[in-house]
Amino acid sequence: MALQDNFRKAMRSYVYSVSILSNTNENSECHAITVSSVTSVSIDPPSLLVCINKSASIHDSIVIGSKFCINLLTKNHEELSNICSSYENENKRFQSDEWDLTDIPFLKRAQANIFCEVDQLISYHTHSIVFGKVLKSSNSDDINTLTYVDGRYE
Repeated sequence: MALQDNFRKAMRSYVYSVSILSNTNENSECHAITVSSVTSVSIDPPSLLVCINKSASIHDSIVIGSKFCINLLTKNHEELSNICSSYENENKRFQSDEWDLTDIPFLKRAQANIFCEVDQLISYHTHSIVFGKVLKSSNSDDINTLTYVDGRYE
């Protein structure tokens, strides 16, 4: 078995929380993508990182100083997660009334919303590592986080 196949199999054993990164581009067009690679970096200053594939349509809208929201999904958001991970459904991503689109788009009933400003970008092969400085965050006290493991939602 090739190294990539063994690595992929090993990574499928990890349990990931599922989030949607949402933002707007320079033309105020809304974008969203399902992500599982969100990690806290520091508490002082509060910051996180997220990895975005360079081929994703949202990629070019993520620039130094731009703002985005990490929307941690609840188990009720499985369908929206699928919509935001499918290029074919890109035009359906903001059709739900669950979105607040007044500024940085965010899900009103997410497990948590973490609003960030892009502080640093690092290109690494097929992905960009996005470092976000946290501007504001909120969360629900009722823990009901959507997770993903071994190719399925939990």
